[in-house]
Amino acid sequence: MHINYIKLYFCLTLTGISIFATIESYYLYRAHLLAKEAQAIANQAERDANAAAVRAKLQLEESQRQLRKRQAEHAAKQQAINNAQRTNNEICDFWRSEYQQIQSDRNKSMMDGACARAAKRPSTGTTEIHLRGDWLDKKSN
Repeated sequence: MHINYIKLYFCLTLTGISIFATIESYYLYRAHLLAKEAQAIANQAERDANAAAVRAKLQLEESQRQLRKRQAEHAAKQQAINNAQRTNNEICDFWRSEYQQIQSDRNKSMMDGACARAAKRPSTGTTEIHLRGDWLDKKSN
């Protein structure tokens, strides 16, 4: 039996190179799969971060909207109080001028009642406007 060692050498070398190339290809394929999985995880994390940022922005906008609503309600309430105070001051001025013109008991009573309401501080006062002097009857009861 005649063995050609050169052919055997080339055959074994090519077989080793083929096995090495196959193993390296397998490892490269596995590395590619791991890179794809890592990229998918990174993309998911980025989407989650973006969603969290959007949620935070929406919550901030909602809290700002509620703050503006509360401020508007406070401003409206303050405006109502100021209007009531202004009206009470106008009524006090009216009855004061009426009493200066005609000094009657009714005018004095109306002036005292109106000026007592006008003297109240707006924060402790009421937004109700009493146009009649019947609050004295309620107060004395």
